[in-house]
Amino acid sequence: MFAIENCYRIIFEAMLEDSIFMCIAERIEEYTKAGVAFAAGTGKVLACSCMCEKLFPVSAGKGHLTFKDYMAVCDRKEVDGSRVCVTPVYGGKMAIGFVILVFGEKEEEAAFYELGGILAQNMKRYFEEEQKQYLFCQPLKEHMSGWVLFEEDASGIFKEYGFPLGNYLVVLFCKDDGHVQEKVAALRAVWNCLYIYEKSREVYVLLYHLKEKDAFSVYGAMEAEKCGCCVSEVFSDICLCREKKKILQRMARVKDSRETAVVRREKEWSMRGMYTYTASLIEKAGLRDYSVERLLLEDERNHTELYHTLKTYLLCENNVTAAAKRLHIHRNTLVYRLKQIKECIDVDMNDFEVSRELLAFIMMYDIAGKRLRS
Repeated sequence: MFAIENCYRIIFEAMLEDSIFMCIAERIEEYTKAGVAFAAGTGKVLACSCMCEKLFPVSAGKGHLTFKDYMAVCDRKEVDGSRVCVTPVYGGKMAIGFVILVFGEKEEEAAFYELGGILAQNMKRYFEEEQKQYLFCQPLKEHMSGWVLFEEDASGIFKEYGFPLGNYLVVLFCKDDGHVQEKVAALRAVWNCLYIYEKSREVYVLLYHLKEKDAFSVYGAMEAEKCGCCVSEVFSDICLCREKKKILQRMARVKDSRETAVVRREKEWSMRGMYTYTASLIEKAGLRDYSVERLLLEDERNHTELYHTLKTYLLCENNVTAAAKRLHIHRNTLVYRLKQIKECIDVDMNDFEVSRELLAFIMMYDIAGKRLRS
């Protein structure tokens, strides 16, 4: 049996070392013969002694609690015949960390719960330093859900752990842009069914239980609030969250001095990426769309916004209601503009092939930064 007084001495001596969490975990295990692990409130594994590393090899390897280990730890289940003691470290009303002790004999349970409380009390300020990296303090389950959705191949666990089914949409906010908490709050005011997953430089928000019409409301609200962000299109396979994260990351890295929109949508930017590779070849071939050029000329002569109106209408898949919301104009105003556009370019914009061709040339014009005239 170990003495609590000696544990105090080990803790205070370890505080002089650089790797405080790891140093305490190793020395407490050496003295008490119990496994020791420290996990941040986000599920990140801050330190893991040898015994815990053997009991939780996947979590130790990933540096983050897996859902399987998370469930075992939260339920205080036995792990390979060993008992688990979990002591939360509170910062305000929310747990900002967890002290995990794994021991063998039931008779030692009271002593290890006392040790867990001592470790939590003395390590609180170090957990607080870790928490300062994050803008959002959520329950561990919320953090775990976000991590699994955006970092893991979790296709086999969604039904088991009750993830919501339906349609989804992902929004990326960059911390460098500032005011992320206010932006997420504005988003939550529009749609409350969401998960937040935070990394060192980015915050991902997954909206669920969506319908197509709801998505257009979300797009419009974010544009009205001038929320600088990258937004995916609606998707129905929740396993695509990781891929959506990668797409939005690439979008966020692109810096365009000509860009005025604060909301970057996946559809528009994926088309921009495709046309970036083909624009030079099409220009060399001498292909031009004179109908779009007539529209540009009309805008220049009469100070209208027909070109941008047509672009938005086509990006909204010829949906008048959605396009009007995105343009912040009345539906009837959009209908009138579309009539003007049709008279100017004399084409059927609602024909699928024609609309795709028009959008292709519009995207290439934007990429080239030109307004070619006949």
